[in-house]
Amino acid sequence: MMILNPKVPVALLALAVGYSAAAYAGTSGQATALLARSLAALSSGQTIRDVKLQGAVNYVAGSDEETGPATLEAAGDVQNRVVLNLSGGQRTQIQNGVLASSTGPDGQTQLLPLHNSLNPAAWFFPALLVQGLLQDPSYSVTYDGIEDLNGASAHHFSAVRAPSGQGDAQTMALLGQLSAFDLYLDTGTLLPVSLAFNTHPGNNALQDIPISIEFSGYGKTSGVMTPLHIQKYLQRSLLLDISAPSVSINSGLAPGDFQIQ
Repeated sequence: MMILNPKVPVALLALAVGYSAAAYAGTSGQATALLARSLAALSSGQTIRDVKLQGAVNYVAGSDEETGPATLEAAGDVQNRVVLNLSGGQRTQIQNGVLASSTGPDGQTQLLPLHNSLNPAAWFFPALLVQGLLQDPSYSVTYDGIEDLNGASAHHFSAVRAPSGQGDAQTMALLGQLSAFDLYLDTGTLLPVSLAFNTHPGNNALQDIPISIEFSGYGKTSGVMTPLHIQKYLQRSLLLDISAPSVSINSGLAPGDFQIQ
């Protein structure tokens, strides 16, 4: 059973009530058709179980700028492990279902609150993300039409995930709302170009802090199209600039790789 922090304001639960009915209406036929074409362009018909990216990262947090090797692993669309061996020390984040943790350069591991553990685990690997949207029935996806994105046309999709477990209707609706994200596909290639979702302060699920991921430099590895350049923005400021020329597809990552201590 999933438990929401009891300090989450009742007002936020009330906001979620009106959200639930529309959110879980199911995936539209137009969304399914376009996403299926996108997955075909990404995977060439393969089923992707896991991925491991290795490369270099530039990390920027205010005046702190660090560089170093990066390893990003994902299994399915609910598990990831991101290790940044930065000049100021190693930073590790793990997501395993609705559990997530963060370990800083001091070696101390902290569990993230549930409202920050529901974002897309495969945020750095679009093929797994699109595959999950098509294969996981807990997702509801809406096609929002063609929009201008950074000067180019993009198909816009809104997704939300129905939470599993037990709880009252308001809490379940809130958990779904916290899982919401937007995906953008290039109208020509149907390759994902951007992903957007929100994170929140540890003690305030009401406050949205926007995160966006930009994908570029696609190349093919083992028949799978992979963005070799990934940029992660926090509140529209660059946080991570990742170049990942080494890609391993379906290498057999073990469940223990995503274990949270």
